[in-house]
Amino acid sequence: MDPVSIIGIATTAFNGVKKAIEVGRDLEDCMTQLGQWAGALADLDKSDELIKKKKNSLFRSLLPANGKSIQAQAMEAFAAKRTAQKQREELRQLIQYSTGKNGWDEFIRMETQIRKDRQSALYAEIERREKLKELGIAALVSLFAIAVTSGVIALAVAIYGVK
Repeated sequence: MDPVSIIGIATTAFNGVKKAIEVGRDLEDCMTQLGQWAGALADLDKSDELIKKKKNSLFRSLLPANGKSIQAQAMEAFAAKRTAQKQREELRQLIQYSTGKNGWDEFIRMETQIRKDRQSALYAEIERREKLKELGIAALVSLFAIAVTSGVIALAVAIYGVK
């Protein structure tokens, strides 16, 4: 997913958590929304890493993804990360105000676990698919080069004959 979509998901979850805490609901009542928010931020961090990998990839640097240049994607990721940082700080203040420092520490532990779970399952699959795509592109380029070379050789043999 692109950073704009990810931060949209994070913002929706964040607004739900913020409203719930402001009306006096316990932190435990907001765990689903906190989990969505933390998951979206983990996805945002991963999308930033994928953009960096794409920028260094030969084939990806030749073709813009989703009609956007790597630079445009990087700017979107930067803006989304800044929004996420502001949300994190505001959420920290809300949680510490309503539950104390222990509540924030508990949230950090939960967020760390969510990131680990996503890393081991979802992101490994995404990286595997990206590698397969790059291998497929490399195979197609190689086959095209072989076909062109074979065509040139066949044309040369037809014109000049084999002696």
